[in-house]
Amino acid sequence: MVGRPTGSTNASYLIWRVRQAEKGKIPVGPRAARTSDGETVEFKVLPLRMEAELVAKLDEARERLGLKSRMDLFRRALGVYLEGAGEVEVGKMFGAEG
Repeated sequence: MVGRPTGSTNASYLIWRVRQAEKGKIPVGPRAARTSDGETVEFKVLPLRMEAELVAKLDEARERLGLKSRMDLFRRALGVYLEGAGEVEVGKMFGAEG
């Protein structure tokens, strides 16, 4: 009904969300953002599940590297990997160089 996946298993919450969508009180469909030139860009969320201890070590390394967020680390890592695997054009889209 809402057009986006949810991680919730709470029936009351899910019923409430559907009712809010039916009333037009919440956005329906994939989330989109506008760019500076006014165009709409659709986003997708990619799941990444890790053990808590590994996440803590990852955060420590990220901080030592001076990266501002996990997302920054993941994007750079994807870019480096893709470029190294020969997908240079796609890798550069992730800003691996900077």
